[in-house]
Amino acid sequence: MLHTQIPPTLYSSSAFSPTILVVDESTDTHNLICEMISAAGYATLSARNGNEALECIKTTVPDAVLLDTTSSNIRGFELGRRIKSMPTCTRIPILFMIEQANAEQIINSYENGGADYISKPLRIPEMLARLLTCVTAYPHARQHRASGKPLRP
Repeated sequence: MLHTQIPPTLYSSSAFSPTILVVDESTDTHNLICEMISAAGYATLSARNGNEALECIKTTVPDAVLLDTTSSNIRGFELGRRIKSMPTCTRIPILFMIEQANAEQIINSYENGGADYISKPLRIPEMLARLLTCVTAYPHARQHRASGKPLRP
């Protein structure tokens, strides 16, 4: 069950709108996440699987990635490694959505490029709080996008 109460954010009335790439194969979950983060003032990019995510990142570097670990064509942790290996994405925070948040999965999220993780079932207020922390703690992509310079590690 997804809890959908939306807390106020810093971005709901701001000209700045961080861009979040959402990667989740479940149509219902994907749509709900996109709706909730859009309502909280974020811009969204959508990918239903790992291949779509990699293609999306080639054209638009997001401020953060919200990544389900159960993607079928490229597993979530492998996708995290691939994203972090891209020269434009070394400092982009990845927030892994973990089905079973046991110690092994949590450690895997950090070892594979994760800045943070969130357990499923998702709690929307917690997810938004973690996204806000990631975006404010890792402003690298946003700063370079504004400067027009290529993003470097």
